[in-house]
This record gives sequence, C-alpha cells and structure tokens, in this order.
Amino acid sequence: MKPIIIANWKMNPLNSKEAFALAKKVANGVKGFTGKVVLCPPYIYIPQLLASKNVEIGAQDCSWQEKGPLTGEVSAKQLKALGCSYVIVGHSERRKYLAETLGMVRAKVEAALRVGLSVILCVENVRELQIIMKKMKRSKNILVVFEPSSAISTQGGKRITPENIATMVGAMKKITGRNSPVLYGGSVNATSIAAIMQKGRVQGVLVGAASLNAKEFISLIKKVA
Repeated sequence: MKPIIIANWKMNPLNSKEAFALAKKVANGVKGFTGKVVLCPPYIYIPQLLASKNVEIGAQDCSWQEKGPLTGEVSAKQLKALGCSYVIVGHSERRKYLAETLGMVRAKVEAALRVGLSVILCVENVRELQIIMKKMKRSKNILVVFEPSSAISTQGGKRITPENIATMVGAMKKITGRNSPVLYGGSVNATSIAAIMQKGRVQGVLVGAASLNAKEFISLIKKVA
C-alpha cells in the first residue's frame, strides 16, 4: 500500500499569495514521490491550488447536507464539483471547539462518500470508530486517522509511542478491514515520521504545523519514500 501524506493547513496562510507559494514549493519538492501527497488548505484557496502538480487537493470539512439554508456551510457535492478529491471529517478541534457530535461526523462521512470524495476520518479511539462505522459498509474511500487530541501540538503535544500507535492501528483495522489504510495524526514532523511509519505500522500521516514549513514538510515526505 502506497503511503499517503496529508497536510492540514487549518487557518493558514493568511493570504492567497503565501498559499500559492507554499503549495508550489511542496509540489516541486515532492516530485518523484511514489505515494500520495494531499494538501488541505482553507476553502478560499482551493480553486487556485487545484492545478498544482504532484499533489492532490482536499478540504478541511464539509456539511452533512447536500444543500439548504445552512449559512457558512459548504457541501460535499460542491467540493466534488469544484475539483476536490479528499475531505477531512471529524477533526478533534471541530468537536472540541464547535460541538460537533459523532452523529454529525457520521452524516458527513456518508454525504462525502455519496458524491465520490475520499474521506479522511479522524477518530481518537476504537469506540468512536465503532460508533461512526456502525452499519456503514466498508469503503476503500475511507482513510481512518488515529488522532489523539492530546498529541496535537495546539492541544498539548503529548508524545504517543510508535508501539502504542501500532496497537491502536491493529484494533482499528479489525473494524475497517485489514486492507483499509489507517493513518496517524498528532505533532508529526520530520524527526518523528520514520518511527511512526515503521514502528507505528501506519499507511500515512496527517500533518498539521509541520506542513506549513515547506522545507520541513518536504524533508518529512522524503523520509517516507
């Protein structure tokens, strides 16, 4: 299974010029990488980044509804029509600060799958994954990310050992299927990536802060190759 490296830019950069420059540096730097690199910028930068070479573009969230009076929301169908390939769903920051429930996350996953988007599903533990996946058909278009909130740099950055990651990956694959990819997210950087990929037995990573530094992000990716 080819590795997949996902960059979650969150609310960065602050303008389109910086966003384009960052994407261009990454795209040039990862040329020849045999896995996949996905950039997930803020919605407003997606259109100008869709033409980037060597990378795919995803969104950081989507609505659970296809259309309707939901001010500020963007539907999965709109993202697909725009040209996105991926969408992050269930990130712990949205559940912590925006009161997103597991039921809402499940509905978003279903909405994204219906239109053909690949879902980057973030969960903290097996229980959450079980609740979200209950009665849902297994899909090759769901990439589960083991994302303990305590390990995220903005929420403490507590180190999770690769051995603990491997244990959780094994438990999650019992739910998603042995051949389904499970990724890891939580303060991933160029220093920690090798151990996470090898000893953690993951098929990729979701990168936050380190993805905003083109040099470090490219270095991280090269250590996976």
